Amino acid sequence: MTVSSNLIINNSNPFEGEVSIPGDKSITHRAIMISSLCNGKINISNALASDDCEHTINVFRELGVNIEIKEHMISVTGKGLTSLKKPNKKLYAGNSGTLMRIIAGILATQDFTSSISGDKSLNTRPMKRIEDPLKMFGANIISKNSMPPLSFKPSKSLKPISYASNLPSAQVKSCLIFAALFIDGASVITEKIKTRDHTERLLEYLEYPISIEDNAINIFGKKSFKCKDIVIPSDISSAAFFIVAALIRKDSKLVLKNIGINKLRIGLIEILIEMGANISVFNKSVICNESVADIEVQYSELKPINISGEKISRLIDELPILFIACAVCNGISEFHDIGELRFKESDRIKSMEEGLNVLGIKTSSTTNSLKIFGGSFNGGIVNSNNDHRVAMSFIVAGAISKKPITVLNTQNISTSFPNFKNTINGIGAEVYEV
Repeated sequence: MTVSSNLIINNSNPFEGEVSIPGDKSITHRAIMISSLCNGKINISNALASDDCEHTINVFRELGVNIEIKEHMISVTGKGLTSLKKPNKKLYAGNSGTLMRIIAGILATQDFTSSISGDKSLNTRPMKRIEDPLKMFGANIISKNSMPPLSFKPSKSLKPISYASNLPSAQVKSCLIFAALFIDGASVITEKIKTRDHTERLLEYLEYPISIEDNAINIFGKKSFKCKDIVIPSDISSAAFFIVAALIRKDSKLVLKNIGINKLRIGLIEILIEMGANISVFNKSVICNESVADIEVQYSELKPINISGEKISRLIDELPILFIACAVCNGISEFHDIGELRFKESDRIKSMEEGLNVLGIKTSSTTNSLKIFGGSFNGGIVNSNNDHRVAMSFIVAGAISKKPITVLNTQNISTSFPNFKNTINGIGAEVYEV
């Protein structure tokens, strides 16, 4: 689906009903990548059909992997760790930082040359965070100012490493785990702060030899996987927009089905409950080594919040929509240690602060923090700066705005939630193209 560049939302009726959220983007990326390295066929169901995941599919097809798509089923037929082929052209990651950073670990360990670039936004995002540890493996990486495009040449000196990461980044961790798969011996990746662990969980599910002790991940290179079909849970980061929408629109009540509730991804729910949210999590189960549940949300009067440190890493993608919730609290909310937001699809601190100010919400910020003074939305025109999470956050704000909100440059919603407009309209919103 092609998403309109500009969307407008009017004050909405209460949100009611049951919502189907698409498959988890982070897990879909990783499932495609790992399945491509297995020796056999794996069917991936409830996979996210979005621009970002399509780029991952296209990249692995260029690397010689047979991938077929039928609705929300992806069938991947791999031929093992040593089967990837030299691509005939430069690989393209689009807007996907996840793809760019994680696949670098694979490309850096191959016996062929390759290069990968992204769109205008991705080509400005920092890659030194993966370049430095990959070079510790002995990888040969070439870039300009540690930004894409990235080029890789074969290395004859690859070796396992022990690496302690001070940056809480699941992308960096996964990049290094994938690199370690191709290198003889045991590598150890240690995190200072634990981040989402979908890569490790998928490897465990497919019975690859990996062990985890506290914050240390031990990976044994050049081993084999068991081929098992994978079911992707629905994406809690996409569900976040509907959770907040129901919480801030009076008389709303929503049920979201089959949501992934990985313990390292539920920071938003924990914070919202601390703020006074009426949220129930039920029908819990474990599918393909991931925790899944249904979530019921009802309108609640929320209290302001002050968060920092490790809590931030567990809701980094949900911060834009949490800012919207805090903007209508009675009081001042403070967010510290959020500097990583400046290196997302946009500078999310800047994008959200500018938009909130346009809508009548007072804020103040530093390089690493944001303070939000609660109030009400007056309507206006805000620019999402081509950032899907910023765009969807301000669309949710429009549901309770005194006057309509127009959100510019929303086309990148298709990177994570192509059917967002129809889904939110289906529960009572009035979002249309302009």
